[in-house]
Amino acid sequence: MTRRFAVGHNLAEDGTLSVARQWKGSRANNPGAGGVSSVADQLRWARFHLGDGRAEDGARVLPTDVLQQMKEQTVDLRGSTLGDAFGICWFLRDVDGVRTVGHGGTANGQFAELLIVPARNFAVVTLSNAGPDGGLAFNQAVVRWTLEHYLGVVDRDPEPLPFDDARAREVLGSYENDMMTLTIATDGTGLTVECGIKPEIRAATDTELPPDLPPADLGLLPGDADEYIVTSGGLKGQRGFFARDESGAITGLDLAGRLFKRVPTTFE
Repeated sequence: MTRRFAVGHNLAEDGTLSVARQWKGSRANNPGAGGVSSVADQLRWARFHLGDGRAEDGARVLPTDVLQQMKEQTVDLRGSTLGDAFGICWFLRDVDGVRTVGHGGTANGQFAELLIVPARNFAVVTLSNAGPDGGLAFNQAVVRWTLEHYLGVVDRDPEPLPFDDARAREVLGSYENDMMTLTIATDGTGLTVECGIKPEIRAATDTELPPDLPPADLGLLPGDADEYIVTSGGLKGQRGFFARDESGAITGLDLAGRLFKRVPTTFE
């Protein structure tokens, strides 16, 4: 970067902050962290999507009906913090009976959240540059405060069930994808989830990677959908679900729209 901008920061285990020197990864990761923006840019983007498909100078960019189709459901999302459904590049979620349209983003030490409330002609953008524990939680708090104080719309997390040892033990273990491992553990009174980049991935790259997340409390939610919610730490409020096969055995875990496969465990 050749001009002044808000650099990302990462929080070490001892509580100190360090600058996240690498702000962008490879070109292959452009869909996940290739956009560089600001609050002003994103508010212009939100204003366009609240309009009729014309740019600020009146030029037609999209037909109005096509613009509105982007906010219409294409698929359902199960037990997700991201939304109840997905449109075209927008996550759709009903909050306190009001439809919201949004999309966030996360990079090394950088966190963004854009939420639009079409029926109220309203949008909120929040950017933070310290994490991983603080950034996501800060953005969530700002968005929720804004919705409540400007629109009277209250966004509350669902209440988890009291700890159930039998149900808890069914989900214990490790879950992984190509990059990360999640570990679900218990001390007999509650569940925790720990998120970490695989050691072999760290060893194989000279790219600066974000720090791992320490164990955070996790609670199972009511119903028979195997949904959960993280109740502490940097992922507080994050929701997901456990996947099962045809026999009913748990085979995976969804976190932030990504599926982690269960790692087989051998008991002696």
